[in-house]
Amino acid sequence: MNLEKPYIISVYAILRNEKGEFLLLRRSENSHSNPGKWDLPGGKLGQEETLGEAVAREVWEETGISIVPGEIAGYVTFELPEKKVIAIVYNEGYVIADVKLSYEHTEYAWISLDNILEMKTLPAYFRDFFKRFITESKKSSEPPI
Repeated sequence: MNLEKPYIISVYAILRNEKGEFLLLRRSENSHSNPGKWDLPGGKLGQEETLGEAVAREVWEETGISIVPGEIAGYVTFELPEKKVIAIVYNEGYVIADVKLSYEHTEYAWISLDNILEMKTLPAYFRDFFKRFITESKKSSEPPI
């Protein structure tokens, strides 16, 4: 019998500081997914929750930062041992706030885009997302011909 892994939907947020650095969180070593790896703030969509409600809740729970969901920056898909994940990534722009970590994470850092692309402890799907994000951002900022 060929059992297909179920899909789940997750939401994440890109948050930047006044220097344009991106907020990443390090997952605890006993995390069920990506232990010890760096991640964007976010998580699973709850039942009867919109994508926007979920990303605002997850960012608040994981960082103590209150956001109003903005535009979707893109998505990534990846597999975990028991499921496949479709992750919607919101571009929340710039925030000026203190980060208050949840129990799920051990530390946070504001990291430049160049350094993010070099990180070995960032899941490959998020590194690939940032590469696409750079390309798309450059396209949208180019003047029309």
